[in-house]
Amino acid sequence: MKFTPMDITNREFSKKMRGYNIEEVKNFLSMVAEDFEELIDENVQLKKRLQVLENDYEDLKKKEEILRDTLLMAQQTKEDIRNNALKEAEMIVKESEIQAEKIINNAYAKIEELKGEIEELRREKFRLVSELKRAIDFTARFIEGIEKEREDENAD
Repeated sequence: MKFTPMDITNREFSKKMRGYNIEEVKNFLSMVAEDFEELIDENVQLKKRLQVLENDYEDLKKKEEILRDTLLMAQQTKEDIRNNALKEAEMIVKESEIQAEKIINNAYAKIEELKGEIEELRREKFRLVSELKRAIDFTARFIEGIEKEREDENAD
């Protein structure tokens, strides 16, 4: 059975001869009731405070969970960004390699084209030199023929 301060204050005891002093007992019970009432008030206040602290604790747990989830999401986002950056870098490198290969192939093709042109120019030079030699030979024979005719005319 739980006692209230009022139960303690209003408690009546049976009376016997040569028993306790009734006033002292009543004064003592009154003091005990007051102390008991203070303890009850303190207990109520502590229960209220405990409830506030438990609510605060629950709020903090929720905030911690939100913070943990946010941190995990931030880490995942960072990892995704890093992976995407690596993939993009790899693509840029591959594109650069392909572009470089195209440039090199174009350069080789141009070299081959220039080699063909050089060969064509050499053949043209050889042909022109040959024609020039023939023209010089023809001119030299023509001049010799003219000189021989002059000599023959002068000799006659």
